[in-house]
Amino acid sequence: MENKDSNHFVQALLVGANKFSEQKHIMAIRDGFITLMPATIIASFWVLINNLVLGANGLLGKFAWAAKLTLIGGQVYNATLGILAILIAYTIGERLTRAYKGDDPSFGGVFGVISFFVLLPASLAVTTATGKNVTVAAIFSQNETSATGMFLAIISSLIGVTLLCKFNKIDKLRIKMPDSVPPALAKSFNVLIPAFLVSLIFGVVDFAVEVGLNTNWPDLIVKFFQAPLVGGFQSLAGILMYVFLSNFLWAFGLHGTFILGSIGEPVLLTSLQQNMDALKANAALPNIVTKPFLDAFAWCGGGGMILCLILAVLLASKREDYRTIAKVGLVPSLFNVSEPIMFGMPVVFNPILGIPLVITPLVTTTIAYFATAAGLVARTSVMTPWTTPAVISGYLATNGDWRASILQIILIAIGTLIYFPFVRFANRTKD
Repeated sequence: MENKDSNHFVQALLVGANKFSEQKHIMAIRDGFITLMPATIIASFWVLINNLVLGANGLLGKFAWAAKLTLIGGQVYNATLGILAILIAYTIGERLTRAYKGDDPSFGGVFGVISFFVLLPASLAVTTATGKNVTVAAIFSQNETSATGMFLAIISSLIGVTLLCKFNKIDKLRIKMPDSVPPALAKSFNVLIPAFLVSLIFGVVDFAVEVGLNTNWPDLIVKFFQAPLVGGFQSLAGILMYVFLSNFLWAFGLHGTFILGSIGEPVLLTSLQQNMDALKANAALPNIVTKPFLDAFAWCGGGGMILCLILAVLLASKREDYRTIAKVGLVPSLFNVSEPIMFGMPVVFNPILGIPLVITPLVTTTIAYFATAAGLVARTSVMTPWTTPAVISGYLATNGDWRASILQIILIAIGTLIYFPFVRFANRTKD
């Protein structure tokens, strides 16, 4: 009876998780971020170069020409992370239009950007060099176009493009063109009325907020949505819940970090953006938890700190099948690819190895959290590729703090010790 109940629970969990991960809007967010990952990594590397090599405290900081070269990295940053909100509005809109099987995914991306900008304030209050406060029209700051403004970009693109696609399926709202008209031109006319109606709705909503509430959408999003989410992830309890759910899903064969990435990625990238902004301003970094923090201290070897399992198997397992698979999966795991071990050993649906799979990242995240909070290691401020091997990733993510590499080695050792008794117990089980 208990086995039947547990099987029903597992099946329900699998169905629910798969439905969640395959939902149109969730997939659009996830795929939109994946598309932009090279841009965020490029920008982060330039931040690293500017601070470690060319900046005032860098290796070449004493040379005046080095300081001038930081302008190169600054321009790359402005063109990547500096406009991340605009880029994500486009990629989400384009992906969502594909999911709805819209006529023109490219215009879906464009309309995602339009939806975002309609909700941005049309003027900006600035202080001149003489200390005078003036209001400048038709200007946008990086507070709105960078990762800081990403939440509004995501929400506006999702809603705007969804309405566009739904309106575009109403036959009476489509302008039918003769067959002789080129297809590209016909698509433009088909979407004309739906686009006008959605932009009108967005314009009215923005007008109501600015005139009726005497505020603007970016301020509302930050106050009621973005700030609570970022703050929640910065608490130990908040980030441990996220880590737990990610690895709990892995235990049932579901890519937890992939499924939950559409929720966690915007929050973690916003936290990273705030740290990068503080680093550029030579101010104290505000956030402990960022995406590279988790990559460096919670996902060594992939989900579940799988590298620790491989080491435990190689050191303590007497099972030839485990040892063979561990040797095969070692090299991929060094680059944080865990699937060969997850499904080859297997770890998924394995009640013995599933327990440390969930426990180990919780322990390493907790240790890294307190070590960072105590100032024993620097806070993360550089976006590293998720495939960067452990030890190297800690050094790069913390803008060149060698203590982070030492911490990673310690965490891997602790994780290996956690896996040890479970691997030994697995020696008694049959193949």
